[in-house]
Amino acid sequence: MNAVTRFALPVVSLLVFELAPALRGAEPRPAHATTQHELSPQQQRAVDAQAIRAAEYTPKPEYPLKARANHFTGSGVILVRVHVKTGRVVEALVARSTGHAILDNAAVQAFSQWRFKPGALTPIGVIAPWRHDSFAKEDALIKIPVNFAM
Repeated sequence: MNAVTRFALPVVSLLVFELAPALRGAEPRPAHATTQHELSPQQQRAVDAQAIRAAEYTPKPEYPLKARANHFTGSGVILVRVHVKTGRVVEALVARSTGHAILDNAAVQAFSQWRFKPGALTPIGVIAPWRHDSFAKEDALIKIPVNFAM
């Protein structure tokens, strides 16, 4: 059986950014509202569309040989912080683990290389003024689902 790494292009949302299905041609997943400070469905669609248009370089995560040999599989979410002015990823971290550090690391490494059109993303502070992160005026947040399957 061939090993396949499945992932989605940018899923820009504030707290629940899930745009990946639209990039795969599937129906977008509904937003899961858990707080009163989340984006409305209309805001979500606008932000998701912006991320798709802004993506310029999106290398796929490598499926590590050791992980394939051990039949490691799993789904997770990587949170990427993008500097809006440059379009470069400032930070990538695991928001939800795949269950295997080797797979998480492969995803973080790949998504750290992603590039977006400079100035094309909206800073998180504009989208969600209730956010008071130190980077809110300069950076955008993107959640990228990843699925390692054999």
